[in-house]
Amino acid sequence: MAGISVSVLEAAAPKIQFDRLVYDFGKTSQVTTVSGVFKFQNVGDAVLKLEPPKPSCGCTVAELKPDTLAPGASGELPFTLHLGVAKAQFEKRIAVKSNNPLTPEVSLVIKADYTPAYELNPLTLTPRMAFGINNTAEVTTLTRTDGKPIGPLRMVVSKPWITASVEPSAKADTAAARIRVAIRRDGSPGRFNEYVHVYAAEQTNTPVASIYVYGQIMGEIAVSPEALYWSITDAANAPAERPEALVLRRVTIRSASGQAMTVKNPQSTLKGLKVELVPKEAGKAYELIARLEEMPPNTVSGLVSFETSVASQRRIEVPIIVNVFKP
Repeated sequence: MAGISVSVLEAAAPKIQFDRLVYDFGKTSQVTTVSGVFKFQNVGDAVLKLEPPKPSCGCTVAELKPDTLAPGASGELPFTLHLGVAKAQFEKRIAVKSNNPLTPEVSLVIKADYTPAYELNPLTLTPRMAFGINNTAEVTTLTRTDGKPIGPLRMVVSKPWITASVEPSAKADTAAARIRVAIRRDGSPGRFNEYVHVYAAEQTNTPVASIYVYGQIMGEIAVSPEALYWSITDAANAPAERPEALVLRRVTIRSASGQAMTVKNPQSTLKGLKVELVPKEAGKAYELIARLEEMPPNTVSGLVSFETSVASQRRIEVPIIVNVFKP
């Protein structure tokens, strides 16, 4: 009877079978997405129930139709892979879980060798505007990968103090264009993360490329380094004497204009971190000394700040991170 019972249980199990486990689009261009369908069937003898599919990244969208199949029934898993704007070789996975006892999870693979219709080189610009400089510019090149003339382009910038234009070319039918991105000093000093969207004549709703502009506008006061880090182990919490290199960090504060300045009122948001200012050059340079007198039990972050006499930089903040590594 036991042998008959096992046989019956085995015969009553659901079993999922896909028509393929790998969907390879090969070389792909001139598109922003690719779509396909994995087909599957319940070749078992019991009802097959599937969980929602789980793609390995947010660039893939997938769904099941349906999620419950009777023995012999078929279903589909349509998907869409978003290719982005940069040249890349994709290998993404979709995990499909079910009540199939022998194969409770199936991994489906999507492959594509993608070359976008337009390529930027470089993709990112990193302008750094020194104090006393009010304008700067950098250049990137946009190229059509099919060799056709690039045609007229339209630029959309994220901030009014950024302008973008196409530099004149000697050839009217060229497949490449040099794009000049100019930055104008505006507002307070600091770092910025902005962009320029580039639109082509034949594709007006979606940008054919995006130029990312990660830069910094320097102020009258220069700070180095711009952030403080500590890396300590759990053993550093022992009461034994700690070496200076473990607990001490220094920040140089200097007048970039050469004009006299005053720096005062150093503060820390972290408990156990003592800060003090030491004049180095009369009115032109200071050193901020940060001493970690109490080791935190876990990784923490915060700010060290100080006040200045410079109108555009009344208060300056320096990020701090204390990484605690435990065995």
